[in-house]
Amino acid sequence: MKWLIIPMVLATEAGYPPYPISGDPLPAEYNPTEDVDDCERGVKDLKKSVLGLEFFLQDRRDYKLYCPYIKWEQPALSAYKEEPKSYLPKKCMQEVI
Repeated sequence: MKWLIIPMVLATEAGYPPYPISGDPLPAEYNPTEDVDDCERGVKDLKKSVLGLEFFLQDRRDYKLYCPYIKWEQPALSAYKEEPKSYLPKKCMQEVI
């Protein structure tokens, strides 16, 4: 097992371990609350996108099943992601219920 560690020790200038154990690796101006805020915004955007995709697929399915005779052009997926809701025509919605 020693023969595995020796090349690592020789390959690094500082010896083993190749990184310092002591000291603060984070910069002084590091603010973890910014990371938390970014993460929360990312989660909200992801939830909104997934919900928009669910409405998009559900509208496509409901249109084909319940009201294919009504002329309707489904909006782009980006519209569903902007405002997650059903975009089916009112006439079709009445038949689904």
